Amino acid sequence: MTDGSSAPERPVLQQLQGTTAGFVTRLLAYLLDVVILTAIIAFGGWVALLLDDLFKDAGFDLPTSSAAVFAALTVWVIGGYYVISWSLTGRTVGKAVLGVKVVMPNGRPPSIGRSFLRLFGYAVSTLALFAGYFWILVDENRKGWHDHIAGTWVVYDWNRRKKGEIYETMVDS
Repeated sequence: MTDGSSAPERPVLQQLQGTTAGFVTRLLAYLLDVVILTAIIAFGGWVALLLDDLFKDAGFDLPTSSAAVFAALTVWVIGGYYVISWSLTGRTVGKAVLGVKVVMPNGRPPSIGRSFLRLFGYAVSTLALFAGYFWILVDENRKGWHDHIAGTWVVYDWNRRKKGEIYETMVDS
């Protein structure tokens, strides 16, 4: 509490509510997502190898290499993980754990189309030697290239509040 003449101070997490998430928080969320995706893909690779061996033992000759199929499925799994998470809830598992959310200026999660644009922005940011991610450090709104491409924001969002209430400052900027 302060000197008693004003309302009690809100806890730090509530003070950050609705503000744009910083680089470190976003990086940690991303790294957690990478760990999750790596586990899913590793398990999928193990299953693919097992099936490949079973087909070979049974005398079937597959027309496509299992490596090519695995590579294509990996791209689909990664893309699907992000696009579905962003468009349904605005959060991947990593973002949910770190208390951040991807939103449009109206406070809602991005549409599927915007989520695909954001994923495209991830690819651009990565191909540019991660410059699009490091842009978060210098952008006054803490937006990476993928945010600018898709028109999204990443904000702190620990509790569920009325839609639009915590995002009013973004609409005004």
